[in-house]
Amino acid sequence: MNNREKKQIKRTLDKLENHPKYTKEELSLISNIFYDRDDVLMTIRKFFLQGELNNTEETIVKTLTEDTIRVLRKCILPDINFHSPLVLGKDLWARIDMTTKLMEDAYWEIRSESILIKYLEEQFERFNGAGIKMKLTDLIYNDKKPMDVACYELKARNKVLNLIDECLRELRMLAISNAEVDNAEKIRMMNSNK
Repeated sequence: MNNREKKQIKRTLDKLENHPKYTKEELSLISNIFYDRDDVLMTIRKFFLQGELNNTEETIVKTLTEDTIRVLRKCILPDINFHSPLVLGKDLWARIDMTTKLMEDAYWEIRSESILIKYLEEQFERFNGAGIKMKLTDLIYNDKKPMDVACYELKARNKVLNLIDECLRELRMLAISNAEVDNAEKIRMMNSNK
């Protein structure tokens, strides 16, 4: 690889760093809402997993702004984004590997992903006052269901649990790292003023 190609790769990487999945405003919001606030993250987790909320938790959910809910949706149930960097603009359907699976296996994956997406859509509708339609507890294995239904519903349930935890962990890490960057900048600015 020659120097020109190396510079081109570096410029491309710099561009990617300047166009992250979240805007600066969204990162600031993430930091303001979630930094050192595991209670908020745990309440959101409980909300999405349909746990019974106490009064304090209900208040937390009711005070989430439209911007915060939009950031949650961007993380948990993303839409295709034509302006995001490569590999970051995918929706949940893009997680299904259709190239290496047999059609039968792909079908089970598609069914479970479909349930996951429908479940998450319904949870986001709950922020606007909609009731619970699909219960997470109904997705637990039950031998009274046909075997294929029991299997892809259980797989969807497990996907819900894993995705919610992964996304909230991502938001927590972004809040911490963004707060550290903000604090480092403030410290550097204060030191430069001396």
